[in-house]
Amino acid sequence: MRPSLPALLLALSAAPAAAHEAPAGWSYDPWCCGGHDCQPISPEHVSITEDGFLVTLGEGEHMTARRDHERLFGFDDVRESQDHNYHACILPRTQEFRCLYVPPFGF
Repeated sequence: MRPSLPALLLALSAAPAAAHEAPAGWSYDPWCCGGHDCQPISPEHVSITEDGFLVTLGEGEHMTARRDHERLFGFDDVRESQDHNYHACILPRTQEFRCLYVPPFGF
């Protein structure tokens, strides 16, 4: 017996979102990434301020950045990376700078 189209669509929509892996092999949070929009960034793009982590990326300095980005992430708004590098997640379609992963020493 073949499943009905509505049942099939419901099953597919209930599947968890797939995240992709960082180069070191750990997985980015699915909320942060749509499968290809997170990558390591150089520490030169990150300044630690009294209010959090200020990230400045120019157009093209991240694989999905089609414009300049500058965003302050509060200390409670970042995730810990598993490889001692900074990682940025920028959604390609909307250009939303969604997540920042910081090394353990950054906390």
